[in-house]
Parts: sequence; C-alpha cells; structure tokens
Amino acid sequence: MSLTYLGHSAFKFELANLRLYTDPYIQDPVDFRRLEPGELILLSHGHFDHGVFASAKLWHEWQCQFVGPKKLIDWMTRKYRRVIPADAFIPLDHGESLVFKDTKITAIPTHRPLTRLGKTVHAVFARSSAPGSPVNGYHFEGYYHSGDTLYTPIIPEYLSQFDIHTACLPIGGKYKIAGPADALRLAEEIEVERLVPMHWQPIVEQVPFRYQPSHLVRLAKQNNSPVSIRVLAIGESLSR
Repeated sequence: MSLTYLGHSAFKFELANLRLYTDPYIQDPVDFRRLEPGELILLSHGHFDHGVFASAKLWHEWQCQFVGPKKLIDWMTRKYRRVIPADAFIPLDHGESLVFKDTKITAIPTHRPLTRLGKTVHAVFARSSAPGSPVNGYHFEGYYHSGDTLYTPIIPEYLSQFDIHTACLPIGGKYKIAGPADALRLAEEIEVERLVPMHWQPIVEQVPFRYQPSHLVRLAKQNNSPVSIRVLAIGESLSR
C-alpha cells in the first residue's frame, strides 16, 4: 500500500485492490493525463480547491465513482446530471461507512467553522454554490485523511475505534484549518506513526497560508514527539 502526494490536499492511495484519490485539486506540475485511473474519489467538501470542479473530467476519463457529504452529493447530482450518471455518486455523512471493493471507508467528523474572510475568498475564486460544509474526514485501511479541520477532541475520541498508521493533516493555519500545533496534537492523540502535512501551499498567488512544513518539523523536534513527520514533495510516494 502507498500514498502519493499531488499537492494541496490531493493524494493518490494505492490499496490492496483499490486505487482512490482524495480531494483531487490537481494543478501544475502534476499532469492529469499521466495519472493512473482512479476507481473512487473521496471529496471532503465542495470548495474549489478540493477538486469538485474536476468531476466531469474525471468521470469522462476514468468512469469513477464519487463519495462526499450528502449535501455536496445532492448538489453534484443536480449540477452534473447531464454528464455523470446518478449512480456514480455515493453520499456519506459523519459516522457512516461503505465497503467498496472490500475496502471499508468511514466518514470522520471534523470541525471547521468557516470565517467571513474564508467565505469571501472562496466566493471570489470559485463563483460557485457548491456547499463548503459539512466537511468529511476519511479513514480506510489504516490511513486517515482529515479534510479541512481544526483540532477538536471529538476527532481523537471517534478515531479511538480505528488502527491508524498514517495521518494526512492540514497545517496551513489559516481560514479555520489546523496549524502545526493542532496537527501534531491530533496526530499524537490518535497515536499515528506518521504525519503527512497537507493544505499548506498557496492555493493561488493571492492566497498564502500562515505555516509551512518547516514549522511542523521544528515543533515536533522541540516537543520530542513520537510521531514521524513525513514532508512529501509533489509527486513523491510513501509506502506502508
């Protein structure tokens, strides 16, 4: 099993019998045409920087299926009704699970109270009514992709029922997503082996984030954290 970082919150996961992608906001230097086809796309929420607007292209090229919060899936079913069949969409809300090709996928609660500035940024760049909440995290095969979230004790409490070896967590610390301290605290409380930072690169030139992976690495070293920080370059893979 492995994951490959594709930038922002986008990852490719190669599991035993399934290839899935999370939040496929795929930009340069990644060439979409050279990616292996995915069978399943996990969308954490509807903001433009998490891949919802790539759905028609992904369906056309891969004939894949899409999982997301019910509110988002209802919106996508209406928006793409002429280009994507309704049975390609699978709603999944917090606490619900599905089994896809023998892989159990569970939607994990999050905490993301979007600010007025965050709403403005997304309205300006997306010009879309796609719902930005609720936000799903996902657990599958020992991986945890948190989606956009701040720390909340609800997450480690909920994840206590799962074995997790690798967590992909946001560290940008802006627009109501976790910074390094929140990410490290969450990783330690859910007792993961490895933390892969995400959601720290500028979405566009005008929208930078507050923290970079170097801040997380420094903090983990200062705290003598047992969690291994694995900063990945775009296109770099990490095997289990």
